[in-house]
Amino acid sequence: MVALGFSKDTKMAILLKSIGTERLKDSYAARGASLYAFAKMSIDSNVSNTNADDNKAAQGAADAVAAGALPEGGAAPLGERIDIRDSDSEQSTKHNDDKWSPGKNPYSVAIGSIDCDVYLSSENGKININGLNDNNREFFVNFLKNMDVDLSDADTITDSILDWLDPNDLTHINGAEDGYYGSLSDPYKTKDAPFYSIEELTLVKGVTSEIFENINDFITVYGGKEISVNVNIASKEVLGSIPGLPEDIVDELSLYIEENGSIGDTEELREVFWGLGVIGDSFEDVKRYLTLENSDFITISAFSGGSSSVQKGSNDSNVHQGYDYKLIVGKEGNGYKIFAAYPE
Repeated sequence: MVALGFSKDTKMAILLKSIGTERLKDSYAARGASLYAFAKMSIDSNVSNTNADDNKAAQGAADAVAAGALPEGGAAPLGERIDIRDSDSEQSTKHNDDKWSPGKNPYSVAIGSIDCDVYLSSENGKININGLNDNNREFFVNFLKNMDVDLSDADTITDSILDWLDPNDLTHINGAEDGYYGSLSDPYKTKDAPFYSIEELTLVKGVTSEIFENINDFITVYGGKEISVNVNIASKEVLGSIPGLPEDIVDELSLYIEENGSIGDTEELREVFWGLGVIGDSFEDVKRYLTLENSDFITISAFSGGSSSVQKGSNDSNVHQGYDYKLIVGKEGNGYKIFAAYPE
């Protein structure tokens, strides 16, 4: 009996070690895919692109842009696979000069023997919590309610964020300043300045770990200090939080973009909303929360072939959850700089 028990324990240990080894391989592969994407984003677009015609044929593919410039509304070609295991292969050579750009479709790259999918998404598809103010607080309250936070908690969190951001010691109706945080078992002070990372939000009154885990993929601290989301890439969860934009309109807007590609200019945006019955002052009220430009900050989300992730984005949401490795990069000079890395 002892020998049998030892045998079972040994088999279990071997199995766990095998699973751990495979998970480590997946993690390193996803990290390699992220760094490969980071390099591909910084390619000089003036270099001859041998696959330009193929790329333009893909829905939403971006045209070439000047070196260091951020492509506008680009999407990765469907079905493209880049194998870097054999640098001399025809497939590898074919893609050497292709600049990668943000879009809804994933790029694919093989790292060693592991295939990885990589999504590039502009950070202004999310809500910038550093842009929250008294004039747009309704947007964030709506967002929290849409994410199953009850109204009283949504008001508390929103006002507490406003107090965290503003430089004064005046407390919003449902907010918190030094008096509240100083009374905690581990006291600290209100920052009275912009958030440095989204994780800092967990210090704010009302933000539980469950709430943070539910909303963290939809918020950002990178980019301009205003709430202005990219209509072409923002998720339904974000667009549906805009005051005056009901769920049925958001569904129709998302369907239009899916069928026709990115909205290119303000006039097209106006025409689309006109067709949806959002006109005049109603359109202007909605438009102040929207932009057609990509942010200078990009999220690179990589998924390894062996990933156990169950959600990698869908038609209902452009947010990619359960990543194996994630980088947030920002444009700097003629290239990009890594600002944050998130191994899962």
